[in-house]
Amino acid sequence: VVGNGDWLMACAASAGPAFEGSGVRCGMRAARGAIERIRINPATKQAEVSIIGGGLARGICGSGMIDLLAELWMNGLLDPSGKLNRDKVNGIIRPTEGSSRVLEYVILPVEKTESGTDITIDELDIQNLLRTKAAVYSACAMMLNTVGLDFDAIAQVYVAGGFGRFLDIEKAILIGMLPDLPREKFTYLGNSALAGAHSMLVSK
Repeated sequence: VVGNGDWLMACAASAGPAFEGSGVRCGMRAARGAIERIRINPATKQAEVSIIGGGLARGICGSGMIDLLAELWMNGLLDPSGKLNRDKVNGIIRPTEGSSRVLEYVILPVEKTESGTDITIDELDIQNLLRTKAAVYSACAMMLNTVGLDFDAIAQVYVAGGFGRFLDIEKAILIGMLPDLPREKFTYLGNSALAGAHSMLVSK
């Protein structure tokens, strides 16, 4: 949504499904067992993760996926087109089962997962995530362009939703999902849909 106290304009972008697990093999919603934070060790290139509820991991949720894309990029494991670095093929980056042409990055090995299989992300998953983050940015840019504004005209950015609440703004900007604006302009709203429904119901 873009606007001010006098007018509002809204559009929808197909951003939710991939960050909620659809189209990503090890994707899941933010629930117990979901990897919500990821940092890649610069020396070993192994992922260090934070899991909702602790214990063994079941998959990776949206905030974890954004962390992962940013960390792969910052550590030289991912190129701008979404391809994993062929020069880094080892136990962590490897060909996917059944296709030597598609690589995958091992987030967690089998012994650290609840499913009994490695948790990985492959280049097809990454392509889905790149399209998703591009949809978010494009929607914002196109709406502003429609009303003759650019990102510099934005006074405040409100990030809504359960997924948005745990979004790492720096990493979302790094991967090109959100505009590179002063960080103090960003505010988390949490579940604004529920808050809005409540406001409507109790309003006289």
